[in-house]
Amino acid sequence: MSQNVYILRAHEDSGEMHLFLALKTQEDECRSQQKSICGKMDIEEDSITIFSCQPENSARKQCAKVGKQVCSKCVSYLYNNGIDFEK
Repeated sequence: MSQNVYILRAHEDSGEMHLFLALKTQEDECRSQQKSICGKMDIEEDSITIFSCQPENSARKQCAKVGKQVCSKCVSYLYNNGIDFEK
């Protein structure tokens, strides 16, 4: 059974941070989606991993510690249980 987890990456040039939704597999691996939650960053862009494979509550706490550098649209996903209000 897979479990949803989160990865936070910071773009090397701009410092912008974006969350990626990932699946934690039975083998304890993380498989990320190609695009960040907001769609503005690709997983293959030059970036630094801030945290990886974190469950929702842990991701919320860590994003709060980082602060305003994290994309607001990505962070809002953690608080609205994945509901996209723009649709």
